[in-house]
Amino acid sequence: MSDKFELTREALLNGDVERLITEKHSGLERMPDEQRAELIDLTVSALGRSDLWVFGYGSLIWNPAIHYVEQRRCSITGYEKKFCFWTTLSRGSVECPGLMMGLMSGGRCNGVAFRIDANNVTTELDILFRREMSHYIYKPTWVEARCVETDTAFKALTFVVDKTNHRFVDNLTLAETVRIIATAEGPLGRNCDYLFQLSEKMDELGFDEPELEALAQGVREYQAGGC
Repeated sequence: MSDKFELTREALLNGDVERLITEKHSGLERMPDEQRAELIDLTVSALGRSDLWVFGYGSLIWNPAIHYVEQRRCSITGYEKKFCFWTTLSRGSVECPGLMMGLMSGGRCNGVAFRIDANNVTTELDILFRREMSHYIYKPTWVEARCVETDTAFKALTFVVDKTNHRFVDNLTLAETVRIIATAEGPLGRNCDYLFQLSEKMDELGFDEPELEALAQGVREYQAGGC
């Protein structure tokens, strides 16, 4: 697919992302600006005047697009990451939907936590919510993140998939998941590249992710077989 779209801080702020959505998928449900502002206010109120930690487990790890003052390797318990919702925009299309990652109940999830200075929380939450909350697939959720290096725990904001959303899917076989990720492509690029990059980043961070590695290997084998 030509003319790959780059998801950047600037694109989120200057309206490029919204224009892309209108051009590619005008019928996609979007969160109004007023509702996003209300969510930001609620989050800031819950936080108080403290710095904000944000736990990333997907593309936030290598492309956070927010300004932060510190990052830590962390894990959370009670949630696990899965390719569990359809995308017809970012890494897929209406004709060939892709799969994207969300947090679901159960297990453990490794990732990176980013600390946002208290003075910048409102501004950075606006960018974060434009990115993660615009289509109602995620629910902002407070979790306890534990730092790998220090074994200290702290409260962090992350994004859990909303199982009531019509794009949520949890009944795919491994073979179906492999085929979809191996073949889907959208404005942000190939679905498989998201998986490959995430697998590589988790390895660079020193996390053992056997299920993620196995899925990436399955996709590579599918593609090599010309299926």
